[in-house]
Amino acid sequence: MDPNETAFDLDRYLRVCGATKPECFDWTAAQPRLSDDALFTIAYMMDIESHTIVYLRDLLSTRVVRDNEVTTFLSCWAYEEFFHSLLLRRFLATQDVAIDDRRFADLRSRTSLADRFIRPGIAVLSRLTRHFPAVHMTFGAINEISTLTGYQALISRTDFTHDRSDSQRPLLTTILERIIKDERRHFAFYFNQARRRLRVPAARRLTALLVRNFWTPVGVTVRGDPAMRRLCAYLFPGDRGVERLGAVDKSIARLPGLEWFDLGACYARRVHASGPRICFPAQARSSG
Repeated sequence: MDPNETAFDLDRYLRVCGATKPECFDWTAAQPRLSDDALFTIAYMMDIESHTIVYLRDLLSTRVVRDNEVTTFLSCWAYEEFFHSLLLRRFLATQDVAIDDRRFADLRSRTSLADRFIRPGIAVLSRLTRHFPAVHMTFGAINEISTLTGYQALISRTDFTHDRSDSQRPLLTTILERIIKDERRHFAFYFNQARRRLRVPAARRLTALLVRNFWTPVGVTVRGDPAMRRLCAYLFPGDRGVERLGAVDKSIARLPGLEWFDLGACYARRVHASGPRICFPAQARSSG
């Protein structure tokens, strides 16, 4: 789906959307043992996908709830994201990584310092300006393209097969490529909504101000910056990793008022410049 389409076909999305459920995959084949960094990354992604319901709760308390097109999309979006988390959890089980339900309860009960200010701030901002949906759609576009790029990078870090026949491909690759299809549709919706809403100069100014000052990589408010730094160092190593995130930045820079956007590559440069990655204590078959 091309995010540069003049309009997002919501009716078509509703026809093709649907949860990718565990029974769609063959879980019986033996899987290669993944590295601790790979397992840590999968668990991080699982946590963020599972947290979508909390994000949705916060959104529905803002003025976006008045837009039927947006709420229709968000209903399907949250459903698909839940099953992304479920698939990643099921895959971790094949790697002997047990995930307890209390993990998700603990994540949802944590309140970071950022959340204490961001959540009330979002509610206030939504009441003060009619341009809040432009801000939300822009952040959504950034998060979705960052997420699908992370999944693509994970494939490149874990899939070393040369035979690309379906019967020989690693299960993780098959799962991630199916998730990526969903994430592309999500990105297309957010991007097109953001581009349309950012035509208004006031919306551009407000959005640029908030993105410059409050953007953080996906999941930092849930898992923390040290976890994101570990993930970034693994998925986007060296200059090639910075270039890959620079390409993501260029996609977002096509939005009106965000021509300056380069925050993803800047974050990766800071991670790489900080020296050797901090080694986390190894946990036997632990996801981190």
